Amino acid sequence: MYYHYGEGTEKNLEKAFYWYQEAAKNGDKKAMNNLGRCYYDGEGTEKNLEKAFYWYQEVAESGDKYAMNNLGICYYNGEGTKKNLEKSFHWYQKAAENGHTNAMNELAISYENGVGTEKDLEKAFYWYQKENGVKLVCNGCKQPYTDYQWCQQCNTRRFQEDFSKWTSKNEFIDKFIQQAQLNAKNNYEILEWIPYNRLLNINYHDKGGFSEIYKAIWLDGPIYNWNFKKQQWNRQINHEVILKILNNSSRLNNKFLDEV
Repeated sequence: MYYHYGEGTEKNLEKAFYWYQEAAKNGDKKAMNNLGRCYYDGEGTEKNLEKAFYWYQEVAESGDKYAMNNLGICYYNGEGTKKNLEKSFHWYQKAAENGHTNAMNELAISYENGVGTEKDLEKAFYWYQKENGVKLVCNGCKQPYTDYQWCQQCNTRRFQEDFSKWTSKNEFIDKFIQQAQLNAKNNYEILEWIPYNRLLNINYHDKGGFSEIYKAIWLDGPIYNWNFKKQQWNRQINHEVILKILNNSSRLNNKFLDEV
């Protein structure tokens, strides 16, 4: 970093690149992202977008918001990889959720124009506000939302109140689903148990490692957010889902969950 910006020593991009490489070999995530930037901009080495993409991907998978944003840029422009607007949106979203302000702006633009996702002006407005430091609060507890129209504190309580209303008849799976619900910081992280009688149009699709795979329509659909007026969950009704037919489901363990 000192050689890169000339802090405390003379600026030397070749030496900065060398030391980023050495640190990256030892697993330094920040150095990996900086190495990607060097390849992307051609600083201290020849410009190589494929290598830039490689290093961004390496560190983005570990949760680095800067690398996530950089991956979003690469996928959007087709730099170092094939252009893919859906993947660009995915990585901008991951970076924005981790607090990257440029990614918040890109996410808002994506929602506003329907780029890589469905057009959603409410979500566009939310991310523009979040980018500018506006904190939207829950109508219930008056605390800031943890994500778009999502209050983890209030929703944790709502999930707990419903624990007695459903069961998979497998204690291990029940606890796994319950823990996921308690930890959900947004609606994408929720797991739910779907009763068989809430499925429609069940059709065979393929074979999986543990079972046969089917497609069906989930009548209720996944949770979107909480409806304060109706005091119930807003859901994406008639949602297509993938099903697995399992034998000895009462004995399922971590192996099955790893595949899921």
